[in-house]
Amino acid sequence: MNKIALARCGSYERNEVEKAVHQCLAELGGLGRWIAPGQKVLVKPNILAAEPPEKGVDTHPEVVRAVLKALLESGARPIVGDSPGVGSLARAAEKAGIAAACRELGVPLAAFNEEVEVRTAPDGKILKSFPLAREVTEVDVVINLPRVKTHGLTRLTGAVKNLFGCVVGLHKGEMHFRLQRADVFQEMLIDLALTVKPALTLVDGVMAMEGAGPRNGDLRFMGLILAGENPFAVDAAIARLVGLEPTEVPVLALAAKRGITGIKESEMELLGEKLEDLLIPDFNVPAAKNMINLRVPDWVVRLFRRFVSPYPVIREHCRRCLVCMQACPAKVISVAHGQMVIDDQHCIRCYCCQEFCPHDAIELKVPFGGRLI
Repeated sequence: MNKIALARCGSYERNEVEKAVHQCLAELGGLGRWIAPGQKVLVKPNILAAEPPEKGVDTHPEVVRAVLKALLESGARPIVGDSPGVGSLARAAEKAGIAAACRELGVPLAAFNEEVEVRTAPDGKILKSFPLAREVTEVDVVINLPRVKTHGLTRLTGAVKNLFGCVVGLHKGEMHFRLQRADVFQEMLIDLALTVKPALTLVDGVMAMEGAGPRNGDLRFMGLILAGENPFAVDAAIARLVGLEPTEVPVLALAAKRGITGIKESEMELLGEKLEDLLIPDFNVPAAKNMINLRVPDWVVRLFRRFVSPYPVIREHCRRCLVCMQACPAKVISVAHGQMVIDDQHCIRCYCCQEFCPHDAIELKVPFGGRLI
């Protein structure tokens, strides 16, 4: 049975966060279940971009701090690491308040610059190996610290999607370009989760992000911390909290088809708070991306991608900062006559431009064919 602990947390006030984190860990049996004194532990928060904590883009520093404090008290040797999509980890972690938490507790910050090719887990399906950060391969335990947010490609970004940050730098864009089919890309995310295999996932669900996540959405009070061993079960719990069936989240639907456990309600044991008391049924989640697990020729996929899948549009308040152009793995964004232009014919619908735009200047529009479907 996959145990999921739920604890109410009404704010990011330090004592309240520490209490909720401690409650989740206690419900699951304590850190000693996964970590022995002296072991090296990688804490992997979601550090998407250099944004202040109040923007809700990155895992809140108080959540990171509470987990680090618990690890230090258990005798572990934690490090914090990630690979932001845009800019350096040092700058992003500083702006997010995570670097300050690390300095306060004397915990190193790892930039994930050096890669090690790691063979995919035996039950993997898409890639034979992953270019993972060296730090991921050198620790005894990985602890996953995502935040509840929406995402244009995966609908929700939580436990499974957060592990994509274990892939070093530019390789993430390369994977978007190589794995252009939405179902194939999300099968890769499943492979990655099975390969990294975090011992524990603890989720920042105090203030969630709905709408145009994972960077430019609207913050929504959820008021909880949740945790579990199985990242797929954790994401299934998040889906239910925001009013979705887990199979309405593409990566979970594909995982269920593989026979991965923890996604069905019968395979989950909830501890602490009751999930039904925390539901947000009107949470604004993007529509599912079309063509998930539809096995048709690639030329048909390309046709549907152009005329059915949501497409990115640059809005009038674009500041021409070029972040979208740098983030685009297909290199289909350029500057023409002083304006940013997207070559829609060759756009692969990965939505990296919308994900990393710092000014909320890119929106996803559904074409007529998509609206009909």
